[in-house]
Amino acid sequence: MAMLHFDQLQTPVWIYDTVNFRIHWANSSALDLWQADSLPELTSRDFRTDASDAVYQTLLTYLDEFEKGHSICRWWRLSPQGQVKDVYCQFSGIRLDDGHMAMLVEGLETDKDQLNPLFSGAAVVSLLDAKGDLISASPSLQEQFGGQIHQLANLLQYPEQVPVLLKIVSEQGFHQEDIRVKTLRGCRWYSIELRRARNAAEGQFTVTLQDIHDRKSRELQFQQMALLDPLTGILNRTGMMQKLSLLVERDISFSLFYLDLDGFKPINDSFGHGAGDELLLEVANRLKQLAGEGTMIARIGGDEFIVAVENAASEEQRRDFASSIVATVSGQYLVVKESMEISLSVSVGIACFPEHEQDLNLLLADADTAMYMAKNSGRRCWLEYRQGMREQFHRRTHISQKLSVALSDNEFSLVYQPIINVTTGSVIVVETLVRWNSPELGVVSAEELIDAAEHCGMIRDISSWIYKQACQDFIAIRNRFGEQVLLSVNISGLQILQGSVVESLVDALADTGLKPDDLVLELTENVMLPDSTEYAGTINQLVAMGFGIAIDDFGSGFSCLAYLNSIPADWVKLDREFVRQLNKGTETIRCINQLINALGMQVIVEGIENQTQSHQLKACGVLNQQGFWHSKPIGLQGLLKGSGELRKINDM
Repeated sequence: MAMLHFDQLQTPVWIYDTVNFRIHWANSSALDLWQADSLPELTSRDFRTDASDAVYQTLLTYLDEFEKGHSICRWWRLSPQGQVKDVYCQFSGIRLDDGHMAMLVEGLETDKDQLNPLFSGAAVVSLLDAKGDLISASPSLQEQFGGQIHQLANLLQYPEQVPVLLKIVSEQGFHQEDIRVKTLRGCRWYSIELRRARNAAEGQFTVTLQDIHDRKSRELQFQQMALLDPLTGILNRTGMMQKLSLLVERDISFSLFYLDLDGFKPINDSFGHGAGDELLLEVANRLKQLAGEGTMIARIGGDEFIVAVENAASEEQRRDFASSIVATVSGQYLVVKESMEISLSVSVGIACFPEHEQDLNLLLADADTAMYMAKNSGRRCWLEYRQGMREQFHRRTHISQKLSVALSDNEFSLVYQPIINVTTGSVIVVETLVRWNSPELGVVSAEELIDAAEHCGMIRDISSWIYKQACQDFIAIRNRFGEQVLLSVNISGLQILQGSVVESLVDALADTGLKPDDLVLELTENVMLPDSTEYAGTINQLVAMGFGIAIDDFGSGFSCLAYLNSIPADWVKLDREFVRQLNKGTETIRCINQLINALGMQVIVEGIENQTQSHQLKACGVLNQQGFWHSKPIGLQGLLKGSGELRKINDM
């Protein structure tokens, strides 16, 4: 057998005849490793006395691997002339001249200092019986684990793993995994290989243990980093989904709280990502304060977070926790880099496993949908998922996809609903309402249209069209009903946040020659609240320009009469719920009307459906009325036809 090419290598190479316990051949570098004077001297050595049954059986199993064309890399402890050497060996098969399989070994010798960063000890080999009792082991076993090892169970941090390992090796003949073991240095990660023994008693198997603690620890650290949000240190989407998947597999109930920060993007755009990162860190810290046992927190997007709570089964528990989230996250934040305080709020959607959905992705979509519904309900609030929300969300998506074409194809139209002064019988304001009868979607409500426009980024374009068309129509309306008539248009909170509403209104006025004081801008009360600082700048600008301001749907949300004195409004539109409650008494609405008038504002009541309601309100001093009793929303031409469409009630 020609071995000249191996002999030229600087790396030690030798052939070990496992069956006969002898080195069959070695190159000159291997002679140095084995401290041999010559090749004949080395090949004459009998390694039988130095080889334990465990080592011998392990090497025999390697021969089976070589028959399959496999090679094995292992740190191995050699003892040439009694001197211990740790050598990194690559074992592969080679057939001798008589045809039987031997072992070709290429070894790399290194000192312990170089070895430590990658490797923490030589491989430990042992031979065990079918019950896992120790028969034989290499000296490394006692060096690394001590002298009281009698069973496989004595090695493992979790002895209950032994029956599983024995079953696998009995059925499959081989098994490898990373496992926690108890060493003289404490609990560490080892690689364990179990192989059915060759030419041994029934049921015996070999175990090879290799210390991989440093490598495994780094690997786990990298895996953990992949599951964490690098900015906040809490879970990211992947990490949260992994943990939630385990809860689903174990059929453990939990509630998802899906959070989205209100108005975060304008803050990020205005003050930069550094300020935005500060806010996100503080939000994460505030959420951690709420986290108890069984609570997980994740940041899953730019300004989106998830809190998952195990066994939050009752509606009361979910309601209380959601309220705590809104109260804790919403408020003032100090941005150190900008030396200023910024106001932030949060909208929360809730979905529960398994109550609402058993598929994790659909459950997350349900919580997301509920969060968007909460945001549309006025922000700074929470909402639990209910049946039909998902379909409603899908419809909004469908509507969003059709908006651009609808605008360009003139599918939108405007109708107007008058507000009547019941003393004079004159029209004092006409409210602009948008209508859309889509060829594909059918009738789309104004609420659906505006909601979809806000979420797909078309609110500015559609609002600009509404303002321009309404201002053009208003020239004819004023000519018909007199100079006292004002035009009202609805303004969404998102338009105020974006600041685009000012430019859109100015453009509409410029095209028609109207002035700001010809218009009344209707804004919901949550936008007008004094602590809604994110809206204040644009609202104050509109007031300074001369636009009239009306608080829309007062009484449907945060209503607090104490706020009215600090709100720059000219009109207060009472929600239709006040009209529905008239049969229970009129004292409340009478007092509200007197207080608002005392503050220099005028009251409008909407939702009047019959003559009795109109009479009752007039008796309470509420003279500005709107509702189907006076006039339904009507197109421009119908409005201009004359007073036949309006009820003259000044003579009642």
